[in-house]
Amino acid sequence: MTPAKLLSLFAAIAAVAQTSQCPQNVHGQASQMMASNIARSQGAAASSSGTGLIELGIFYQALRESIAATNDTADKQTWTAYLHNSTATAIPLFTNATSAIGLPLDRFSIGTEMMRQSHETQSASLLSAISTLQDSLAHQPRNTNGGLWYYDNRNNLTAYRNLSYTDGMYSYPTFAILSAGNGTRQSDAVGPAAVLKQLEILAAICDDGTGLLVHGYDALKAHGWADPETGASPSVWGRSQAWYTLGVLEALEALEALQSATSHVMTLDLKVSYSNMKLLFNSLIKAQIVALERALQINDRYGVWQVVDLPGASINGSQNFIETSASLMTAYFLLKSVRLNILEDTKLRNKAIKAGVGLWENIFETHVTRNANGTLDLSGTSSIASLSAQIVNAKYYFDRPTANNSLIGTSAFILASLELEKLCG
Repeated sequence: MTPAKLLSLFAAIAAVAQTSQCPQNVHGQASQMMASNIARSQGAAASSSGTGLIELGIFYQALRESIAATNDTADKQTWTAYLHNSTATAIPLFTNATSAIGLPLDRFSIGTEMMRQSHETQSASLLSAISTLQDSLAHQPRNTNGGLWYYDNRNNLTAYRNLSYTDGMYSYPTFAILSAGNGTRQSDAVGPAAVLKQLEILAAICDDGTGLLVHGYDALKAHGWADPETGASPSVWGRSQAWYTLGVLEALEALEALQSATSHVMTLDLKVSYSNMKLLFNSLIKAQIVALERALQINDRYGVWQVVDLPGASINGSQNFIETSASLMTAYFLLKSVRLNILEDTKLRNKAIKAGVGLWENIFETHVTRNANGTLDLSGTSSIASLSAQIVNAKYYFDRPTANNSLIGTSAFILASLELEKLCG
């Protein structure tokens, strides 16, 4: 860790002491949830159905960070083997670029882990899958504004064509950054400038006027929910906004790593992209802190509402609710951004820490339970929400069923718990 990062970490720890009491029970929760996931055989094999790709992507991130954080040799070996074995099951999904294009942008979160493993193992099968994914990205369909389609679903093009989701910006940015300059075939979809462009296209259309981001947009304005001028969808879905925000933070971290690996001086391309992404991230956090403080006023606790812009609302008997995966993802990127010194304003940093700690405490106390066999359960994670339907309004999100032990939610819990452990010392 660099001296600057150490100073940032010490400042964050001091800020925790000033703004909020560290939870006494945070230590060990991440490893217990990871052990619980593995005991349930979750994430053991790849699936391309529903949220299968993106949930595996965030699970891989949670596994990798857990491996780095643990001092237990047995856990490190078990988790590393689990990660490598699971990743191997995803390789058959990426043997043909044309077929890969037919999968959501979520596929690139798997590709990011494959790239990291390939640097460690030089596996020929991983390198082949990565090359296929890179080819598929070069040919990913786009809207006339240059924005990437989220899902080229050949079985239902009428419903999915020309739709761009904020969800896709969790998986695409880091893969596109890591793909730049590594000797592979290049395209205008890879590299820092390309990533910044995609993030800015979505932010410009999906900003609801307060800095919060709605779920996505229809470039053709053909869906019934599409704004007639912009094509934007009408509601701020908590998890899609969390995916996008987390994607920006992961991209910033990838750019820092890229700069460290190449030279101590950022190229102009890197510098401009990093600076603008950092401004974007800070803007997102400011808007989300306002929303979190509004939730605090309503419930006396921090939480991310399923529909963020309608806190506490009910529509025709359907009730908005605090959603666990978005709350935990938000806790993670708030705390991590403080540690990485992405948030430089002292007041904003303190608010981010207070909200991050409060989010974790709320979900841990209200949605985490321990079974007789010692495993942990997490409830309250929303099922998939799609923009493919003609009617996608707030009530649609209110009515989404919730699942127990969704891999998205449990992985976010692991990541948030690990980050809280780092900040609390």
